[in-house]
Amino acid sequence: MLTYLSFIRVNQWIKNLLILFPPFFGGTLFSPDVFYNILPAILAFCFASSSNYIINDLKDIEVDKNHFTKKKRLLASGKISKNKALLLAIIFLMSSFLFAYFVSDMFWAYLLSYIIISFLYTFLVKNLVIIDIFFISFGFLVRVLAGGEAFAIEVSKWLFMTVFMVSLFLATGKRLGELMLLGQEAEKHRKSLALYSQSFLEGALWFSASSALVTYALYTLEQRSGLFYTVPLAAFGLFRYIFISKEGRGDPTDALLKDKQIMAVGIIWLTAICYSVY
Repeated sequence: MLTYLSFIRVNQWIKNLLILFPPFFGGTLFSPDVFYNILPAILAFCFASSSNYIINDLKDIEVDKNHFTKKKRLLASGKISKNKALLLAIIFLMSSFLFAYFVSDMFWAYLLSYIIISFLYTFLVKNLVIIDIFFISFGFLVRVLAGGEAFAIEVSKWLFMTVFMVSLFLATGKRLGELMLLGQEAEKHRKSLALYSQSFLEGALWFSASSALVTYALYTLEQRSGLFYTVPLAAFGLFRYIFISKEGRGDPTDALLKDKQIMAVGIIWLTAICYSVY
């Protein structure tokens, strides 16, 4: 069971909590109307993302067989057939559309946009320098916009820009982490890594971090509440992620769930926001 949960990337479902950002920051997360749509909205994106991860594994199965950790995955190790994996991907995809149907027509459209972006990334964009990072960011942005639609909340322009810059930051950090971890073997596992240089990725990382901090600070000022005092916490989190990315630990999900400092500052940040907004 744990192996299958790993196969559908249950740990990556945490990214879909971005859907809750609009009501969370808007102070309406605990209202009855919001609660009604939380479960179907979250599950729709979780199932869609799992479907995409399976499709991605199917496409990269030969490459994964030569990766020191990915070779243990179900497909790469031969523990599940391609046909069964494809059937599972279809089931998850259809289930995601079913859950989206219970939210709203426009939410369904956002989910479809996310799926199209994910498929384009998997089959066309993954190995295109810079474009790959932007497509990853688009996936995060669609989640936030879908959250605004699901819970009838207008997404602030500054929140939109903050999520965009943070997404660029995380995607760049992931690429830098892969480059540092794989070294001379990087090109064999991801073609675009042969074209990225360490200096470029570090520069892009600092640029996106600076931009994210500025847009977040402006967003907190727009809210006119005690949110502004959470900016130092955000700055610490950004700095810490840069530090671990240069050590080869740039996967955003692993950083959030496994790095004690990022986890701690994240909990404090969420607590501070709850205190300020609610």
